[in-house]
Amino acid sequence: MTEPFVPTDTSLLFRSIRAARSWLRAGAVGDGAPAAAGCVPIKPGINAPPVFMIPGATGSILQLAPIAAAMQIPAPVYAIRPRGMAGEELPFEHLDEMAGYAIGLMHAIRPQGPYLLVGYSAGGLVALEMAQQLTADGHEVPLVVLLDTYPSRAVWPLACHLDILARQALNAIWALRKCTLRQIAGEASRRLRSLFQYLTASGLKLVEPPPLVAEGTDAASRRVHVATYNAGEAYRPRPYGGKVVFLQPEETPGLEPRKPRQVWGRFLAGLEVRRVPGSHLKIVEEAAAATAAEIDRLVAGMLGM
Repeated sequence: MTEPFVPTDTSLLFRSIRAARSWLRAGAVGDGAPAAAGCVPIKPGINAPPVFMIPGATGSILQLAPIAAAMQIPAPVYAIRPRGMAGEELPFEHLDEMAGYAIGLMHAIRPQGPYLLVGYSAGGLVALEMAQQLTADGHEVPLVVLLDTYPSRAVWPLACHLDILARQALNAIWALRKCTLRQIAGEASRRLRSLFQYLTASGLKLVEPPPLVAEGTDAASRRVHVATYNAGEAYRPRPYGGKVVFLQPEETPGLEPRKPRQVWGRFLAGLEVRRVPGSHLKIVEEAAAATAAEIDRLVAGMLGM
């Protein structure tokens, strides 16, 4: 029996204290392979096709631990740590390079498919590009799971933007009704500034976009965050015909699409949308068990477990 894997340098891995505590509570999470391998075991399993998970923009594989700890399927689970999280190595600048690097790490664990991919947030874009490259090379990818993943707003369809802007206008009118005369000017200014920033992020370039506040516990993770965010903004999805399941949090912010199919429908022919409890962050933290249960059902269905 091997010793449980424990990260030797958690400052390179964790995004939030709650996720870190979940990892530690999970106990045994792998077969003892070193984190430096880049493809880290986070749940042991039988000799079945593994699930490969890609973290969000900060590159924190630790944020995936609560989901892995709650998964019940017998298949092993690995987390792929992006380049740039260790030492002085630099992250890739383009998403296709990030995907190619992740595929190389995955091939070292499993040279042939089938490949089951799960990506959280910006990691979902990497997972989708991995599926594109793998299928182009003749590998089988029966399932890609996107955990609340969207491409750049610049590629969202007009109908999606109109729906969001209409909801924001109604919210603004309701909020202004509750303001005093002295408060109206400040509230209106704040909302107009938010509107211009949204339209700029959607490709209209009306104002200077606010600087990205890089998250992470050290310089390496902040570098990875900036590189992944910029790569995601530049990435333009291509049509993909394989099975893709979008797990949408029940708590959807006002500036996010209510219907993921509006954004992804023209790119993903095999798209299925399922709802899970929580918000964008909660689906990998407080509501991780519900997220894990949905992934379990999907993987079990693919593998006939």
